[in-house]
Amino acid sequence: MRKLVLVIGLFGSFGAFSAENITEMMRSFYGALNKGDSTDMIAYFHPNCRVKHVGDKDVWDLPLSEFFGVCPKFKSDYFSEEINQLNVSEFESGLAYADVFFDFYIEGTYSHSGIDHFCLTRRAGELKIESVYSSDFSDGFPKKDNKTSMNVYLNKWHHDVAIFDYKSYFDFMSDGFIYLGTDPTERWTKTTFSEFCKPYFERESTWDFKTNWRNWYFSDDQSIAWFEESLETQMEECRGSGVLKKVNGAWKIAHYNLAVVIENSKMKKFIKLRRKKSRA
Repeated sequence: MRKLVLVIGLFGSFGAFSAENITEMMRSFYGALNKGDSTDMIAYFHPNCRVKHVGDKDVWDLPLSEFFGVCPKFKSDYFSEEINQLNVSEFESGLAYADVFFDFYIEGTYSHSGIDHFCLTRRAGELKIESVYSSDFSDGFPKKDNKTSMNVYLNKWHHDVAIFDYKSYFDFMSDGFIYLGTDPTERWTKTTFSEFCKPYFERESTWDFKTNWRNWYFSDDQSIAWFEESLETQMEECRGSGVLKKVNGAWKIAHYNLAVVIENSKMKKFIKLRRKKSRA
């Protein structure tokens, strides 16, 4: 049964050949799949395409006709599939690969997770699916970072300052890290920020930011994450924003911007204060 319910994950013939277009078409194809529309899906495959399911001990080879025989089960809402993650690689030679991580449902109940690996090639100017390899994850979909897990990383980074953990605080930064502070002069690289902060850590006189709220956003391949946050600080409420990226499989913060919050109704007085200070 499971070898018959693997989910196809792509698109069909299209002129433009880019990761963005392939991703868009893939999502469109999954929509057709979940509607059980085999007529639309046929156009996405080369006629000699074979679908293979990889198990722990064997590989099952399915002709397209056998795969399309499963489509009515999607049409009846007995089967459904949700894309969990898309990774696309395209090459100028007319070859593309797409990895689709999916969650599979039977009558609305989660059944299993897996990955479909697609090879696409151009024939007569049309990019279509050449082969599909599918496999299930026996232990469920590999853990994907979400806002809860990312909050753990960033909360720890803020907390490392409060407990004077200089090494952990700076180890979390990427090599090209940039910190924008509240003072106009404060644009720090990792090196210059480290030099500035070190005396404060050594005499245990740093800062302790508490998070009021935070929002997270992720790139499609989960290699980049960015956030916005509200912090309670010695300057009252501040806003922070930043970017994290995966470096050798581990999250590192690459950019952080700290800004003081001021109400618009107080802006004129604030501007006057800044001008007075700048002339002093």
